[in-house]
Amino acid sequence: MPTEPDQDRSHFPAIPIALAIAAAVLVLDVFTPQEMPPQMLYVLCILISLWSRHEQTLWGMAVLCTVLTVLGSFLSPPTFDMSIILFNRTTGILLIWLTTLLVWRYRRTQDALRLVNKELEVRVAQRTQELSRAFEERERLNRDLHDDVLQSLYAVGLELEAGRPVRVNDPGGVTGHIDHALHQLKHVMQQIRNYIAGFHPASRESLDMALATLVKDMTVAQGPDLHLTVEPGASDSLSPKQAESILLIVREALSNCVRHSRAQRGFVTAQTQNSTFRIEIQDDGVGFDPDAAKEDGHGLANMAARAKAIGAEFRIVSWPGHGVHIALDLPLPRRGARP
Repeated sequence: MPTEPDQDRSHFPAIPIALAIAAAVLVLDVFTPQEMPPQMLYVLCILISLWSRHEQTLWGMAVLCTVLTVLGSFLSPPTFDMSIILFNRTTGILLIWLTTLLVWRYRRTQDALRLVNKELEVRVAQRTQELSRAFEERERLNRDLHDDVLQSLYAVGLELEAGRPVRVNDPGGVTGHIDHALHQLKHVMQQIRNYIAGFHPASRESLDMALATLVKDMTVAQGPDLHLTVEPGASDSLSPKQAESILLIVREALSNCVRHSRAQRGFVTAQTQNSTFRIEIQDDGVGFDPDAAKEDGHGLANMAARAKAIGAEFRIVSWPGHGVHIALDLPLPRRGARP
């Protein structure tokens, strides 16, 4: 594995210091009695070579210290028991090489950690750039929503206001339809403002109230008769993210029901069953083939993706002529556990 020297190693005179210590230990070894083991001080040379820039210096210093340990026994004639001298020299050599192996392993570990740190720094920098680009994209989208979409909706509202009949007699109920359309248009504009501000609708009201408002807004004169049934407290254990995702799934399902189903009635039911939050959307309309519908748009795929993101099971059952049944099952946390 290629290594990169630490910045501190390049400024530390490891080799001269190690050589000076080796020379001092050799002199000490020659002029001390043979029964004393000063050659074990060669370990200091190995430790000093840790700060050398090149790994070869470590192994070269180990060989040099080994040679000097053997040389010391010849430069100073034996005056003591030969077995003790042999034991001291052998122990010194073993200590030199054991220290060398430990230092080598330490160097490799430090080099590996240094490379990992550099990779992490690069990844953090890349992630920071990605987040910065995402934030800039979000700001651009917010500007486009405010300057383009909201202004277009505002212009539509002005046209509806201008087209409201001024006659007292309104047999076709045109005024009522326009008022309802204006109410929904203002609601959509407020939702867009909330998203621009990062303030999601599900975070300011309970899911029960949000579902009631949604069903009311989706009920139109020519559309199906929508009914909502919510078990009290069924959504109390849901997190804001879960409630928001469920609300968006129901909104997409009801939008499809109103626009495409040609149903007479639609039902939204929310309840808990066996520690599971279940919400169902059904209608008695013309139905459709789910497999074929997946190829025509993103609505069903978005609903399934939102359900998966919150850990819920999403199912849709439908076929031509038999209406639609959508079910979402979300396991609830046990009591005492954090959601």
